Amino acid sequence: MQMIVIFIIGLILMYADMAFTSFSPMTMFSVEVYFVPKLLFMYILLLTIYAGPRISMLFAILFGVMLDVYIGSLYGIHIFGFIAFVIFMQTAFRVFYRDFVAMAFVVLLNTFLFDLYQYAVYSVLDFIAMPFFDYIALRAIPSVLVSALFFVILYVLAIQTAKVRKELRRIN
Repeated sequence: MQMIVIFIIGLILMYADMAFTSFSPMTMFSVEVYFVPKLLFMYILLLTIYAGPRISMLFAILFGVMLDVYIGSLYGIHIFGFIAFVIFMQTAFRVFYRDFVAMAFVVLLNTFLFDLYQYAVYSVLDFIAMPFFDYIALRAIPSVLVSALFFVILYVLAIQTAKVRKELRRIN
């Protein structure tokens, strides 16, 4: 049951991520600003803490493959990034424990680093032609700010998913 709930939430978040790309770029003060939150990525990171690393690794692989196939520009960038950051999240929370502020900071920092990872790979392969500081100012920082707004919603979803898991264990 928990796996089905996680999968459905993941699909909805993947769709929401894609829907946000249709709104970007937005022109603000005659400058194009990109708001691309990584809702699915943040949810997978939160699953690492609340549902366990095995479950989050499974969904990191599953949704990584789905995104790589759907986007199709470079295969492997999402699956590798998701797996690497799930491992990093698991390692980070051996140090930070489950403090909400520390967790929010680590998840948003990982979101920023994942965005930089994608930028680095795409720029090395010459798929993107945006200068680094423009990328930081016009895409990475606005995306993290929007992600921060949605973090609380994802946090509640992750906790509810963990409660489904605990309820199933208690029943069995």
